This record gives sequence, C-alpha cells and structure tokens, in this order.
Amino acid sequence: MKLDKRLKMAVMILLIILISIISFAGIYVQEKNSMVNCLKEYQLGMDLTGARIASVEINKGTKTIYYDKEGKVVETEAKDGKKEEIPINSQDSLTKENYLEAKKIVTKRLEDFGVSEYTIRQDEATGKMVVALPENAVTDTAMQYIYTTGKFTIENENNEVLLDNSNIKSVKVGYGTTEQGTSVNLSIEFKKDAKEKLKEITTTYVTSKDEEGKDNSKKVSMKLDETTLFSTSFSEEIQDGTLIISIGNVSTNNSEINASIQQARNLAILLNNGALPNAYTLEQNKYVKSDILTKDLQIAAIGIGIILIIAIVVLIIKYKKNGLLVGIANIGYIAVLMLLIRYTNVLVTISGLFGIVASIALNYIFSMYLLKEIEHEENDKAYSKTVIGMLWVLVPAFITAITLCFKNWMSIYSFGEIIFWGILTIFVYNTILTRTLLVNKNK
Repeated sequence: MKLDKRLKMAVMILLIILISIISFAGIYVQEKNSMVNCLKEYQLGMDLTGARIASVEINKGTKTIYYDKEGKVVETEAKDGKKEEIPINSQDSLTKENYLEAKKIVTKRLEDFGVSEYTIRQDEATGKMVVALPENAVTDTAMQYIYTTGKFTIENENNEVLLDNSNIKSVKVGYGTTEQGTSVNLSIEFKKDAKEKLKEITTTYVTSKDEEGKDNSKKVSMKLDETTLFSTSFSEEIQDGTLIISIGNVSTNNSEINASIQQARNLAILLNNGALPNAYTLEQNKYVKSDILTKDLQIAAIGIGIILIIAIVVLIIKYKKNGLLVGIANIGYIAVLMLLIRYTNVLVTISGLFGIVASIALNYIFSMYLLKEIEHEENDKAYSKTVIGMLWVLVPAFITAITLCFKNWMSIYSFGEIIFWGILTIFVYNTILTRTLLVNKNK
C-alpha cells in the first residue's frame, strides 16, 4: 500500500514535469527541412508585436461622366457626346452623420473579418480615420476593406440602377458538390419590398436567341464601386427574392476552392454591412514597431523566474517535503495556465502579462495558506479551510475579471480574461493535483 502511494506520487510528479516541458519548451516535429513547434502560437497584442497603421481620408478628387449625343450617360467617351467633371463626394454628403456612419461600418467589417484587436481614431470634422491593426495573414485584406466603398448595384444597359445595397437583407456564402467538383456561390436575399423588383428583372432581362442562333438577350450588369463584376441574363424567374451568384469555377482543387470561398466571404462582408456613405482614399499604410523588444520580454521572464525560484526555496526551507511538492505543483500551475492561454485564444497584451503575474501570485498565496493549514489540520480539512479562506479574495477577483471581459478596451479585456482563467485554474488544478499530491505524501 505504501508503495502504491509512492507510485501515485511519482506518476503525478512526472505528469507535472511532462506538462511543464510541453508548455515551456514545446513539441517539435520535422516539417520539410526544419523543426516546427506543434503548439498553437500565443496571440500577442499590438503593444507587444507592433501594428499596421492606416490613414484614410475623404476622397477630394473628381470623376468624369460621359454622355452620348442624346444626353444619356455612357461608360466611355462617345462621338458627338460630351463629358463633365464632378466631385467624387458631393458637398451634401460631407456631414458628421455620414462620417460617424462610415466609422460604424468599418468597425463592423473588421469584426466580421475576425480582426482580434484594432483601434479607430476619427476626426469628426473632416471624416479622417486612423486605423491600427495587428500584423498577420489577414491584415492586407482587412486594410483594403477599410476604405473600399462597397457600393453594389444591379444596372440595366442604360446604366439605370435597378437594385442596390439598400435593397439587400442578408448575404450568405454557400457551396455544393457535383461530379465535376465543388462550386461556391453567394446567396443574396433581398428585402420584402425588393422581391417584386427582382422578379420583374428576371422576367424582363431573359436569355434569348434570334432565328440565326445569335444571342440577343437583354442583360443587366452587377457592379461593385462602378466596376462591372459581370453581365448576365436570366433563364428563369426568381420568385423567392434570393439571387444566387456563382463565384469562381467548379473545381476539385482545394486551393482554388478555398480561394473562391475567401472571395465570396469578402464580398459577403462588404454587402452585409452596407456601402460607405462617402468614398475614401488611403493616404498612409505603414508598419510601426512596438516599443517593447523581445529582449525586454526575455529579461522580464528571467526576473520573474528568479523570483519564483526564490519563493519555492522559501517554501522548501519552511515546510520541508510539503514545501517541495507544493513548489513543483506551482510550476505545473504556470505550465497549465500558459497552455490555456494558448488554446483559448486569449490576446496577450502588456496588461495581460501583469494578469499572468497576478495569477501566479494568487496561486502562490493559495499554496502558502494551504501549507499553513496542513500544520494544524488533516489534509482534506486543511484544503477545505484554505478554499473557504481564499474565497473572500478569489471570488471578488473572479467577478471583477468577468466584468472586465465585457470591456471594449483591449488591454483591460486581456487582463480580465487572463485573471478569469488564472483563478479558475487555481481551483481546478489545486483540487486535482496539489491536494492529491499532499494527501498521498502524508498518508
């Protein structure tokens, strides 16, 4: 029986050591000609990694409108026609209300793109926006959609707008599989009052051929920011108010399918959030490094490590073998917390780093309290008294952490989320590992 207790202790200590090695060192496998860590990377905030800064301003340029000899608007300069230069943004559109609406739309676009952290500063007098984004794989695409107007129109051959963004209810991405491969499509559902208009369009602009077999179909053009995506006619009437648009070609190639899905997703984000009320232009796009260097973080980590080692030595000197076991358990706690931060997609900012330090300190205080109680009580009673005694500290901190998780300020959110996981881990980890270690040792 005594051997069985020692075996359980040995297994638990080995488990803690294994978790610590995985968390702190990683798991490396060979990929092509290099060794790659299989563990998920930490998500670091812009204050640690740097940021892409974009400055977008109201477009002050002009555009040329071409007319034919009958005075109708045409796409290119016509013989015997005329042209006119007009502002891209009319004077009536340059209002504070439109500027605020533009910021609201840009914010929603970034959220739909899954941008984890961003800041938008706006000059409400001029409409200028300065946007900061983290540097990652989606930054270039997200940056483009900050200033893309996103004006979608369905126009007839005379450039008359039949339907536009204001008629759209929702846009979804779909795909289907056939023997030929996978097709990707964009499903545009129009509002109730626009369904009849879509039905009218699909019965007016129909596919037809003349007696010689030549195509004489009446077509409509689908445009995005006055650029024609494609022109088409319809072979059947659409009665349910949903227009299905094919994106890309039917394919069996995964990379081509993923590219089509991404293209469709980007269009869906634009159309679902509406067009910007004004046209913007990109004035600045640059990367700004963080003031915090990797070397600074390494020095801070070494300093915290030294303090932790000293704290564990204090436990060993004061509480002997119990202190050693609790010290090992503290290292395991840090390893488990860091794995949780990796795999729960916590964004680590500078304030988040303070959250990690605070969580480690709270767990150490919990350990000191537990060791002190063990001197006077049996292990189970000592653990129960420790939990009850620490509730007065941990429960208010836990509630505060949950509150901070609802804040829009990313630094506060990061701190709150890490404290949330830190306190939750204190209860679960110490109940399962620390308590079991001490019970087996003292029995």
